[in-house]
Amino acid sequence: MKTTQTLVRIQGSVFVAASLWAVSALPAADLVREGEARCLIVTADAPSPAAREGSKRLAAELERISGAKVRVATESALGSVEVVEGKLVATVRDFRPDTFLLVGESDLAKRLGVTADGLGPGGIRLRSVGNALVLLGADEKTPADPSGSRSAVVAFLEEALGVRYLWPGELGLVIPKTRTIALPTLDREFTPPIVQRKIRWSTRRERLDSGIAYLGFSSEEYDAAFAGAVGKTEGLPDWLEWQRLGGSLDLAGGHSYGHTWEKYHRDHPEWFALQPNGSRDLADLTPDRARLCKSNLALIEALAKDKIAELDRTGAGSISLSPNDGGRATFCMCEACKALDPPEGRKITLLDHTVTPPREFEYVSLTDRMVWFWNQLATRVSAERPGTWFVVYAYSAYKAPPVREKLHPNIAVAFVGGRYDSDAARREARDDWDAWSKMTGKLYWRPNLLLYGRRNGVPAVFIHKLAEDLNTFAHHSLLGTDYDSIVHHWATEGLNYYALARLLWNPDLGADAILDDYCGRGFGPAAEPVKRWFLRIEALTDQVAAREIESTLEPYTPAVCAELHGLLDRAAEAAGGDDTIGRRIAFLRTGIEFVEIQARTHAFADAHLDRRPTPAEAASFQADMEAKFQLMRRLFRDQPLALNTPMIAWGSEGLFRRLGWNGAKSLPSDRWDADEEGRVPPPPGK
Repeated sequence: MKTTQTLVRIQGSVFVAASLWAVSALPAADLVREGEARCLIVTADAPSPAAREGSKRLAAELERISGAKVRVATESALGSVEVVEGKLVATVRDFRPDTFLLVGESDLAKRLGVTADGLGPGGIRLRSVGNALVLLGADEKTPADPSGSRSAVVAFLEEALGVRYLWPGELGLVIPKTRTIALPTLDREFTPPIVQRKIRWSTRRERLDSGIAYLGFSSEEYDAAFAGAVGKTEGLPDWLEWQRLGGSLDLAGGHSYGHTWEKYHRDHPEWFALQPNGSRDLADLTPDRARLCKSNLALIEALAKDKIAELDRTGAGSISLSPNDGGRATFCMCEACKALDPPEGRKITLLDHTVTPPREFEYVSLTDRMVWFWNQLATRVSAERPGTWFVVYAYSAYKAPPVREKLHPNIAVAFVGGRYDSDAARREARDDWDAWSKMTGKLYWRPNLLLYGRRNGVPAVFIHKLAEDLNTFAHHSLLGTDYDSIVHHWATEGLNYYALARLLWNPDLGADAILDDYCGRGFGPAAEPVKRWFLRIEALTDQVAAREIESTLEPYTPAVCAELHGLLDRAAEAAGGDDTIGRRIAFLRTGIEFVEIQARTHAFADAHLDRRPTPAEAASFQADMEAKFQLMRRLFRDQPLALNTPMIAWGSEGLFRRLGWNGAKSLPSDRWDADEEGRVPPPPGK
């Protein structure tokens, strides 16, 4: 497909946007002219959900761009439609449109020769015929990803009209303002190569509630602030939907034996993991995450029956076989289980919590043990429920590829490897992916790499490594993704979230092109210093990964933070008084304002692990902690998407308790609701 250019008339001038579409302009064929709608959006009488949603989104964004209220009608409302000199002619009530936007499959689109035939799951087709532009997808014909028509609308708004959605909420939505929009001629089709494009979206749970309490707020206040920030009350687009995430492999992943201790330990204590101290009693070792004796055939028979019952109850076509996550019990050390572990396997470190303090001990990869266990279950369940797919994790102590065991043919692997705080770990993950991809045709990526700064709010950029890895994996067995997780540090890691979403739609995009587009669209004349700001943070992130720095906060020295502030100062000057660009720059700046004090307080805590601070040091530290606490509260109220401060409160601020600081509990109650200047702030969202 050749690269050409999109021409869109904007108030008498021509706007040029890079595109992969064959495009030209139709003179005097306008969608909107001087703020007046000259087009009609048309759907089938019974449109698909994606077409219905897409038509509403198209009308809303055209109004945001131009101020014009564009009507949406079903094709039967047009009555008779004539074709005169290759153009549609119809009247709806008192309105005779110059142009037509047909969203989703319809009889009218079919009459124009445009259907979804040949498109795969999530696929889109954009084609102009005369004075009509058809935007459609396969939709319900491909239930694995039925959102094509909505995605086609987004593709048109982005590539033809320049709209972008950098981060959720009004500030992140880039709307080029114009009173006149010409109808471009388009001819493009695209089916996303990655079937499942999933990024998890963090929501309020128990951990976040504890962080909210640390800050002295209520969960209801958080919900109100977050809903207001993402624009739910203003009709703004859903960010995940806009980025064309979605699709499903219909594979049921997850950790799956949380019930076993309660159900079986009384009658079958021998089914649970033998600990290094010789006990199988896990009552004091996180029993809801119990480790199992994987070599025990009686246990395997019982679990197979449990899995068959689960399939019968849910009607699902797949089921998880992955072991429980975490917990304080270690893996079974009985002789039968250890015999399943090849001595030549990769060396790993396990933890024994049966002694105080817990001790580490060296062992070998447990993947062969796990594969044997999974195969035993898969064979038994398949005999009763043929065609079932089994989902397992390549994770933790069983992330390395197996040495001697082969996977059951119906096992799909969710690969949990991949980190950007360690180059060595990243290289290992890429090698592991290559090995796993040769073993199974069903492989998807479920990394935790988006959690880089969730605990301490440190800025991070790793878009070049991300683009390189996704491109490599996409061409080596990648069927889908399940990323954990967008934690809503949009000022410090939002570029990673955005780049990832773009790459999941098209893994062959380059990181530089994404960065240039992000900065150019969002920051206009300030694009160059903002780009340098992101690249400097990426260099710091790479420095951590190359040197294996234990604290990701360490590079953020006062000098580095001053340098980053300077880049944003130059960006603010270049913005030339543009209010929206200035607010976006200020949004980014909150990340540096926070990390410079966060790095200082954590460095103080590290320096006083073994010695007590002097009274002067303690006073200075308490002042820093109060300043940081008030900054976190201000961000909670005013910029909840810049940094998810309750997440940070849960993730890292607890370590300061030993130094006499515990958030809101450290302050007199009459100061909890005062801001930095002693004023009572308005409720969140006001």
